[in-house]
Amino acid sequence: MPWFISFTSNASSRTIRNMSMKVFNPMSFEDGNYRVSRRAKFEKVGSFKTKTVSSVVEFAYNMTFGSIGEHRHSRSGGTISRGNLEIFVNTFQGKLSEFAVANVLYKHKDFKEPDLSTYELGIWEDADFQLGENAIAVKSTKSYGNLILLESKDWDSHGNYIASVNEHRTYSHIIMVRIKPDTEEVIRNFRPRIGNDVSLLDLSAHLMSLEWEYDIPGFIKNADLANIIERKFLIPKGALLNGAVRMDAENYYVQAGDLRPIGELISELM
Repeated sequence: MPWFISFTSNASSRTIRNMSMKVFNPMSFEDGNYRVSRRAKFEKVGSFKTKTVSSVVEFAYNMTFGSIGEHRHSRSGGTISRGNLEIFVNTFQGKLSEFAVANVLYKHKDFKEPDLSTYELGIWEDADFQLGENAIAVKSTKSYGNLILLESKDWDSHGNYIASVNEHRTYSHIIMVRIKPDTEEVIRNFRPRIGNDVSLLDLSAHLMSLEWEYDIPGFIKNADLANIIERKFLIPKGALLNGAVRMDAENYYVQAGDLRPIGELISELM
C-alpha cells in the first residue's frame, strides 16, 4: 500500500498520515517545555507469573551486580552515567515487557521465548522477536508513561537501527509496553534497607512479593518511524519534558495515544 504525507503549515496541527488514516501528532511546546498531548490510559492486559518474575530478576541481576553480562552505562548522545541500580531497573522492566509481548505473539509459527542469556555489550542489542522476516523491538516504560522514546543517534534517516555492533537493523514493528508498579520507585524504597550490598536473594524476595502488571498501548511500523524521523518529531537534549524531566539525550518520540492498536499487529502477523 503506497504511503503519502499530510503536513500542514501550522506546526501545532502537524500530522503524518498513511492510507489507513493513521495520524501522529506532535507534543505541545511552550517556553522550552515539551508536554504530552496524546495520552493513553493504563489498561491492564495481564499479570506475570511468579516464575517469570523470578527468572527476570535473576537475569537483570546477572547483567548488573552479578557482572555476567553488560549494558551501556550511558545513553547514545547522553552524558549521565547510569549506576548498577538504574541499569537493573531498566533491564528488569525491559525483559518483563518482552514476556508481555510474548503472551501476544506465542501462537506465531516462528515464535521463540524471550532470551534470558547474558552477553557482552553489543551482542544483546538485537531484535527482541524475529518472526519470519519481521524483526520486532519492544520498548518499555512505567505505567504512567506516554511516549516511545528513541535516541536519535541510534537511528538513520530511513528508520534503521545503527547502534548494533554487528550490523544495521530494520525493525518492522516497535511495540510499547508499560509495567506496573513503578520499578524505579520500588527499588528506591528498597535501597535504604540494603545499603551498598545488593544480594540476589534479598532483591528476589522483595520484587516477587509484588504483583507485576502490564498493558500494551500499541505499536508503530517502520514506515511510521521513517516519516516521524523525516518530520523531526524530536525532543532535544537538555529540553524539559512535562515540566519535570530534563532530557539527557536527543530523542525521537511517538505519543501513546497515537499508536496503532495491538490488535492490528496480531491480525497482520497471525
